[in-house]
Amino acid sequence: MARQVPKFQKNPKPWKTIGSKKLIKAGNVELYIDKIVSKTGFRTDFLRLLLPDFSVIVPVLDKKRLVFVWNYRHPIQGWELELPAGGVDNGESPETCARRELKEETGYSARSWKGLGWLHTLPGMSPQKVHVFLANGLRKGSLKREPYEHMKTKVLSIDQAYKLLRSGRIIQSPTVSALGLAEKTLLG
Repeated sequence: MARQVPKFQKNPKPWKTIGSKKLIKAGNVELYIDKIVSKTGFRTDFLRLLLPDFSVIVPVLDKKRLVFVWNYRHPIQGWELELPAGGVDNGESPETCARRELKEETGYSARSWKGLGWLHTLPGMSPQKVHVFLANGLRKGSLKREPYEHMKTKVLSIDQAYKLLRSGRIIQSPTVSALGLAEKTLLG
């Protein structure tokens, strides 16, 4: 039986935007305040955050292990165990981004790629999407991390990774979601 993928529904739209003002632009992040009105006539202001889409990779090493990174995240002042990921550059496809980020963050490249789907990261505030890819046939190369990236590569067995996920020790949302999308493929 084919897996049913929910269709992203855009209509009907209960809110209409009647005005919008950019509050701030910092690099590729923009914050707007929208004036919206409902079908019943209720009016309110709504903050909308534009963030670039990004790709997250589930890198499978020798069919039994996954490649993660310990990543220092300044906003939480701590380290998290994450799958490799990064922002889609302007004009870049999500798969091209995934290929680039895997190499930059882990040094690995992959022979085969499979898109597992996408999801919204913060739908209550932003239209940002994360695109999830499964990478197989890994070959080790050299790291090319950005100067601001503080990471350590960590290889875990697939079973170990899902034990950490289920015990609440993997908590980074895109990693949790990507492992969820990859679970049937990885665990059968």
